[in-house]
Amino acid sequence: MTRAHSEMVERIGRFSDALKKSRLRLTHQRLEVAREIACNTTHPDVETIYQGVRQRIPTISLDTVYRTLASLAALGLIARVSVSSGPTRYDANLARHHHFLCTRCGLIRDVCSAALDAVRAPEEANDLGTVESVEVQLRGVCEACAGKESLHGKEEGHGEHW
Repeated sequence: MTRAHSEMVERIGRFSDALKKSRLRLTHQRLEVAREIACNTTHPDVETIYQGVRQRIPTISLDTVYRTLASLAALGLIARVSVSSGPTRYDANLARHHHFLCTRCGLIRDVCSAALDAVRAPEEANDLGTVESVEVQLRGVCEACAGKESLHGKEEGHGEHW
């Protein structure tokens, strides 16, 4: 079993246990929403999660997905990832990490780095309030978008990224 697979299985088990302990019924729909977010490293939005679950449960409602994600977030099992534009995305990885965000396609990927973990808030931030955590968001162009750009001739002077 790969490390990623074992982490996914562990997350699904943790989600199931937490939902049971919270006295929410562990319905098939809730379990499938939990499974979808636990198995997804792309930081999906609600619509993506809904479409993924809908392939397995065609009758699931968007409201059920919203409510289940809200419950998982309230229980501290997933985190909301806010980007400057677009819908809220969700992250099942609660280990300390940062994010790389592609400014072209919106891809979000986890970045684990001791150097970034060591970044501390400057003293001036204390004038604004109490800093509880520091998270670094790296923005740039992902490999896939960079590859598309070079394939479509930007390097040859054609200019725009379509």
